[in-house]
Amino acid sequence: MKKLMVLGTAVCCVGLMVGCSSMGKQDNSCAPGVCVVSTTTTSYVQAKEGSVDTASLMAMMRAKTPMTVLDARVGQFDDGNRIPGAKALAPDAPAEKVTSMLPDTQALIVTYCVNLKCPASSLLAKRLRQLGYSNVLEYHEGIEGWIAAGNAVEKTTR
Repeated sequence: MKKLMVLGTAVCCVGLMVGCSSMGKQDNSCAPGVCVVSTTTTSYVQAKEGSVDTASLMAMMRAKTPMTVLDARVGQFDDGNRIPGAKALAPDAPAEKVTSMLPDTQALIVTYCVNLKCPASSLLAKRLRQLGYSNVLEYHEGIEGWIAAGNAVEKTTR
């Protein structure tokens, strides 16, 4: 089980990460797939390895949730389009590169690749967990799902 620290009085949390039934109630102020957790003190929510959908990722970005979004595509699969703010990191990147890019092993990280059929985001997420990162989510719809939902992308040079 992974730990996610929750601070404040009402926080939108990704329901797909641990499930709304265990975290709190579904609330209309959050995007579908997102729950509200009310707390009066600092608490810890046990989170399983999880995933996030397009609406939830967008809600987290709009809420400026502190996280690092990683694009796991390499070679011919990397067309240079990125979810805004995403950084490229190959699933087989050396541990030194990973730790220099991601010094906080407790920080929230979201991985993605091309689409539901692409294994790169799962491979990267697994690698990160093996290196001790404890709050890793996978965005399975990938860049194709992001674009299909009408969301903007950043263009980078490869």
